[in-house]
Amino acid sequence: MANISSQKKRIRQDEKKNLRNKDKKTALRSSIKAILNSEGTVEKDMKDTVIRNLDRAYTNGIVTKNFRDRNKSKISKL
Repeated sequence: MANISSQKKRIRQDEKKNLRNKDKKTALRSSIKAILNSEGTVEKDMKDTVIRNLDRAYTNGIVTKNFRDRNKSKISKL
């Protein structure tokens, strides 16, 4: 356990950030699975929204570049 007050604060901030990022990543994965498992055609708006969210998640450091590119490719093929 940290003794320095600034380090204690950093630990608290990291825990909050970790939970926030985990929630965003879970929501992103759910939306990707919804598109990939959908029967028939998928609306263009839905694809665009998921691709935009993938780009935002990458920009914010939630997902890796490879994860983003791989899933964008899968969605674009539909």
